[in-house]
Amino acid sequence: MIRSSDLSFKVFLLLLIVFLANLGRVAVHAEEGSCANPGSDAEGTCVDVVAEEVDRSNDKPSRPRREGPLFATFKNLSPYRADIHFDDGRFGNFLSTLEANGGEARLTTYRGHSFFITRHGVREALVDPATDEQYFFRVPEDFEGGDDATGPHFTLPVEASPSKTKCKDRYPVCTFEAE
Repeated sequence: MIRSSDLSFKVFLLLLIVFLANLGRVAVHAEEGSCANPGSDAEGTCVDVVAEEVDRSNDKPSRPRREGPLFATFKNLSPYRADIHFDDGRFGNFLSTLEANGGEARLTTYRGHSFFITRHGVREALVDPATDEQYFFRVPEDFEGGDDATGPHFTLPVEASPSKTKCKDRYPVCTFEAE
């Protein structure tokens, strides 16, 4: 039977160790050993928690990942006016227009968001002529960003153009819907 005072002490000790481990100065591991009250846990085994000092003087200081919105910058180097669409997995949501030959836009976004680019006004995909693949831009889930919410920079290259393929699906959902 576990006494409430033993359980409270074990919870306190565990919380203290977790707190110290999060400070980055203590490593925690479990070792089999002898306990003051053996067989008191559910499995009847005895495990001692050992805390050791760890030298972190050469570690790079970690900066916590900034949560929340980011400001993504889009730049269009192609000779075509282009529209930026949020990729909702269907037909996309229009967000902004990029002027040709250097037009820029700055949009608020979040990690994991995807975007695709079409020719302005006609929703015709702008593709990489070498692969005939449409340009998609994604904000990585692990994107760190800056303290000022600086986000990723996406560039539509100068060679971006409409596809030469006469019959090409305009949206990624079309391939899915056709199956």
